[in-house]
Amino acid sequence: MTHKHALPEPYPVVGAPEDGTVLEVARVWINGREPAIFVRPAYDDPRAMGVLLAELCWQFSDAYQEHRGVSQREALELLKQGWSEGHQRAEAAQTQRGAQ
Repeated sequence: MTHKHALPEPYPVVGAPEDGTVLEVARVWINGREPAIFVRPAYDDPRAMGVLLAELCWQFSDAYQEHRGVSQREALELLKQGWSEGHQRAEAAQTQRGAQ
């Protein structure tokens, strides 16, 4: 069953062959406290996933401009700041776990 708040499948996926040439690489839900995330490392080279993440940020910045009234440029800069802050928190948590 599809959740009523699920996003629709993008048009290139609808009717695509199920032979592995089209893959879902991430599913992300926010439950009010933290994200619930499932990922598939679809590329052999992690840099390719980095490129995909950059494209995702551009898509989010466009969506913020369209739906939230934030300029695309400002949204992109805020996304980059959030990216850095998220990495800092994750590294601090990793360090703390290693010290225990």
